Amino acid sequence: MAYWLYNLLISFFFIVSLPIAPFLLLCGRRFREGFLQRLGFYPREICQLVGSSRPIWIHAVSVGEVLSVRQLAGRLKEKFPGHKILLSTFTATGNEIARQNAVGDAVIFLPLDYPWMIRRALKIFDPSLLVFLETEIWPNLLRLAHRRGIPTLLLSGRLSPGSFRRYFCFRLFFSEVVRHFTAVGMQSRDDAERIIRVGCDPRRVSITGSLKHAFQAGEREENGNGGEPKLPIQRGPGRQVLVAGSTHRGEEEILVDVFLALKDRFPALLMVLAPRHPQRFYEVERLLERKRVAYEKKSQINAREDGSADVIFLDTLGELSALYAAADVAFIGGSLVNAGGHNLMEPARFGKPVVFGPYMTNFADIAEEMKKKGGGIEVRGREDLVREISGLLADRAKAESVGKIAQSVVERDRGVVERSIGLVSRYMHP
Repeated sequence: MAYWLYNLLISFFFIVSLPIAPFLLLCGRRFREGFLQRLGFYPREICQLVGSSRPIWIHAVSVGEVLSVRQLAGRLKEKFPGHKILLSTFTATGNEIARQNAVGDAVIFLPLDYPWMIRRALKIFDPSLLVFLETEIWPNLLRLAHRRGIPTLLLSGRLSPGSFRRYFCFRLFFSEVVRHFTAVGMQSRDDAERIIRVGCDPRRVSITGSLKHAFQAGEREENGNGGEPKLPIQRGPGRQVLVAGSTHRGEEEILVDVFLALKDRFPALLMVLAPRHPQRFYEVERLLERKRVAYEKKSQINAREDGSADVIFLDTLGELSALYAAADVAFIGGSLVNAGGHNLMEPARFGKPVVFGPYMTNFADIAEEMKKKGGGIEVRGREDLVREISGLLADRAKAESVGKIAQSVVERDRGVVERSIGLVSRYMHP
């Protein structure tokens, strides 16, 4: 009954949205790209590449999840060489990053959660295993994969208090949905308890940790302790770098004002400003012009190292992590506005002091632990930002101490890949 109502509602939405579909396709790349794939129609070359290998299908919704799954995908290819890795994403940026980083043997867009589209995709690829990351719960995909006898796993599972409340309100439906998971590996004990309360069988739930804690051993050696990446501008004497990553509307103006205030005390300060969503690049660029900030776009200075900009506007994809490695202080976007915050583990794993706002619900546990141990600093607005960042820039020893604590927090769980592989291996045959 619950699935019948769910499918009735999404069918109604599909029919209602048909008249505006042509306008959406004209609105921009993020609506056009992968349109046919979202309907369950995939290019012949992808189907031939995957072939009859019965691939391991991993779904990573966007950029953060795609980057977090690189090690897992690589280890699965080593352990099960007879199976291709099929990676699906929902966002265009996630799809682009997955293809650039060669995360899987084939990269596709996830089909919309309509039964006929899902059936078509499952018939084409016939996966041996279906892995979802974090909070990706697609009811029809789960149910139809379960019906086909395909093991379905949730890895690096996360259920924030806000998400839990929404799922719990509709637990009559979602309790039936989560029962289709063959096994669930959650990030923390709190996450495990929440998904059990939603209706997941406790016997299928374990704690494996967050795959965002995992990173390749060589990554830090290359970008962190073993030498910072070259900035697209000469660092020069006294040059310090503030990286503001994954920012949202309402944050950039605050950060630019804070940066201009900091420049009075730290005239050599450079800020890297990285908006979260590419579709907002034009909007943020207009803000920088309005504020009369000397900036250069990263896309236009890749080929040279000189420059005189005060702000590097990161209008490219996949480079934020390397720039975090070159930071003196990192600010985590999506936290001054109620967007849930973004991945504070990226700068922390390079030993950088991390500053974030009060809205870190997507990473609540680790943000709270960082605050308690002194590896992360919570701010409420402009004045807090100026005061805390000034303190870190003025006192290098303090900044290094805070960064080391942040690094120790995120590195405490280095076995997450092994535990995730162990869970997958229960349902795969070499």
